[in-house]
Amino acid sequence: MSEAESNKSAARSGNPAKREAAAEAATPDRRTPVKPKMIGNRWAAPAMIACAVIGLIWIVAFYTAGNDIPVMRDLESWNLVIGMGFIVAAFGFAMKWE
Repeated sequence: MSEAESNKSAARSGNPAKREAAAEAATPDRRTPVKPKMIGNRWAAPAMIACAVIGLIWIVAFYTAGNDIPVMRDLESWNLVIGMGFIVAAFGFAMKWE
């Protein structure tokens, strides 16, 4: 019988000492340091907020002062597409955020 089969049958054993020994053999050594896992992307949340704010400011600026800003005057209704594009990009970054 192999060691793995022996540990498996010991884990199902009615003998508490064998069960405890099998459980200790199955768990990793607690003395070794465990590196914490990196959760999520640190850049996703700031990028999401930045894109959402830029898109909102772009649309508000277009509606309030669009005729006074030369670039926005030339783009006409495409300003809405640009602003909404930034907001859609913010939703894309939200999917990367964990």
